[in-house]
Amino acid sequence: MRNVIYFCSEGDASLWEQQCLPIGNGYMGASMFGGVRKERVVLNEKSLWAGGPCDNRPDYYGGNKRDRYKYVKEVQEQLAAGNNARVTELLPELTGDGDFGTYLLLCDADISFDLPDGEPLDYRRELDIDNSLYKCTFSLGGVNYSREAFASYPARVIAFRFSADKAGALGFTLTLTKTHPARIYSDGSTLVYSGAVADNGMRFDARFGVTTDGKLAATEGGFTVSGAREAVIYFAAATDYAMKYPTYRSGIDPAEVTAPLVSNAAEKGWDALYKEHYEDYSAIFGRVSFEINNDVADLPADRLLGQYRSGDRAAMNTLERLYFQYGRYLLISSSREGALPANLQGVWNESNCPPWCCDYHINVNLQMNYWGAYNTNMAETVPPLVDFLDSLREPGRVTAREYYNIITDENHPENGWTAHTQCSPFGWTAPGWDFYWGWSTAAVAWLMQNIWEYYEFTGDIDYLREKIYPIMRESVRFYTQWLIYDEKQGRLVSSPTYSPEHGPATIGNTYEQSLIEQLFIDFLTASETLGEDEGLREKVSIMLPALRPYHVGKTGLLKEWFEEDEPDFDRSKIQKNHRHISHLMGLYPGKQINSARPELMNAAIATMNDRGDESTGWARAYKVNLWSRTGDGNRTYKLLRGLLESCTFVNLWDFHPPFQIDGNFGASAGMAEMLIQSHEGHIRLLPALPDEWADGSFSGLCARGGFTADVRWENGCVVSAELFSEKGGACRVVYPVMRGGERVLADITVAVEAGCGVELPVV
Repeated sequence: MRNVIYFCSEGDASLWEQQCLPIGNGYMGASMFGGVRKERVVLNEKSLWAGGPCDNRPDYYGGNKRDRYKYVKEVQEQLAAGNNARVTELLPELTGDGDFGTYLLLCDADISFDLPDGEPLDYRRELDIDNSLYKCTFSLGGVNYSREAFASYPARVIAFRFSADKAGALGFTLTLTKTHPARIYSDGSTLVYSGAVADNGMRFDARFGVTTDGKLAATEGGFTVSGAREAVIYFAAATDYAMKYPTYRSGIDPAEVTAPLVSNAAEKGWDALYKEHYEDYSAIFGRVSFEINNDVADLPADRLLGQYRSGDRAAMNTLERLYFQYGRYLLISSSREGALPANLQGVWNESNCPPWCCDYHINVNLQMNYWGAYNTNMAETVPPLVDFLDSLREPGRVTAREYYNIITDENHPENGWTAHTQCSPFGWTAPGWDFYWGWSTAAVAWLMQNIWEYYEFTGDIDYLREKIYPIMRESVRFYTQWLIYDEKQGRLVSSPTYSPEHGPATIGNTYEQSLIEQLFIDFLTASETLGEDEGLREKVSIMLPALRPYHVGKTGLLKEWFEEDEPDFDRSKIQKNHRHISHLMGLYPGKQINSARPELMNAAIATMNDRGDESTGWARAYKVNLWSRTGDGNRTYKLLRGLLESCTFVNLWDFHPPFQIDGNFGASAGMAEMLIQSHEGHIRLLPALPDEWADGSFSGLCARGGFTADVRWENGCVVSAELFSEKGGACRVVYPVMRGGERVLADITVAVEAGCGVELPVV
């Protein structure tokens, strides 16, 4: 079945997050509504930000306040003494300065079309996910009109083609609106929009190269095409941003980037450009297929979502498959090597004041963006995240010095870096401007899981050595110096800790302890694999067992705060059904709460039942992943269905509210986790299969160790399966089969030769 999101009516251009259809190439994004007489195209360039170092901020310091470690030390002492009133007084000192900046809209392109009177016939606008192509078609006055667009990563342009099947019937005026201070002018067949952001002077250049068989004329702020059958627009944008501390400027005129991009694209032409784009995109997207049952529904997205909510089986099968693949499409479109990583809205943004600055939140959101990169076979989307984290190391050392007194100098190079809840492309690593959401010492430890798993899934030891390991090692150095011994708790602790985004400030909460534990475990494996840093490895080996992150409370729930059973524990800031469930990091995405530790697994299940299923979009997606790790497919599916029914716009974007793309990404990862798991040292096929997915198939999903699997099942049992490996190796595989009329688990070990596949026995 084709994976297409389509509508039979125009989108409301005032409802961007609900009704637009997005395309992107990692660097740039465009979102469209399919307007017949007037189209709004929202354009973005991902590095266009306000904030950061500039003439307006000559003393920019990455949000850091100086000498905060003195207050941190006092908070530690007062927490250990039980003086919570004094702690509350001191917490405002553990914040950043608040001058953060924001991701910006580049501009809107408003296009007014010259059309005859009347109502359009056979209207359809669609996003073809399989082919990464947007299209809008209709007929009016006896003429068939077509509007197409795609965003090419290899060419680094977005191309638009408008056409009519009658000579001379195409005419339109394009005008740029919502612009920044800039000069907008025509340079022959190219519209140039070149200027600088008022806030920080960041230079940008955007160009619209036009080819047409009609007449092209310049207008104020745009251009007009008339008397045409076809017009193609090649759009490129760039800034002078560079991921280089401390200036974050390249010194290169962005016009030197955009001018040849537009020229080269126009020289290739639409057909050759699209062929190149499709081959690049499909090489990643086409690796994975996913089918559920046999019933399918060919419905516009708004009706499809309505039918899903009513329980229509065909609509449910179709929407779930489509949503899975849509998450993969969005990540490919918003995270490619050379660009910044996907942000809170991927790359798409209609505002100069977007929610949460459309930033890099690292207390769940950035991490969730990349959960599906590995198990859904898209490791190529991860280098932007790795490069971004690498770029945070230098400014993160400043934060380590000012807040933790961990100093990098000539005698102690690369001695430790850190970051907190909010990060920006300008090296903002300081805590947020309010402790009760902005402090998150272990957020970087969490991100280390994201990049370590690149090696776990791909086995690329060179990338581990050259890119991943240096970032991990310096992070580990930070935590080995940060942890202190708490006499009352009898363990090494992080202090103060705050569990996102509720509860009191405490000592050694489960969120931070568990993340640091997982980092230490992963570092030991990485260090041993590479044969490096024996001294640091020995130190970590000694500290690791003293962390003891998990404790079951009197109620049978996994404790979120070590002190929560104590009578004087401050419960005033606790929300029972809070969206964050941060003390279950060890269940997912970590690996330490697993089937081999039933006491912890049972406590985690009890905790999830206590927290409840109702939540915001991204949190439901997170719970899909959590429940999948328990093996309860039906409960997992309940969360997935709740996400689609209650937290999904008609254009299938997830909402918090408002729109946050991590819910889309997290759900795709969670659906793959229902079908294949490999975190316990072996591969499990169909580990959390719900009854509603009785029959189905997938191909190309990945497991740790460099394996991919193709599986087909009926009545919940595998009827054919093949395991592949580019590097080769042996692995244990567990999967359900039907034997003697009963469902049993096959448990076998197979060896796969490099570049080959092995069929698994099913009878």
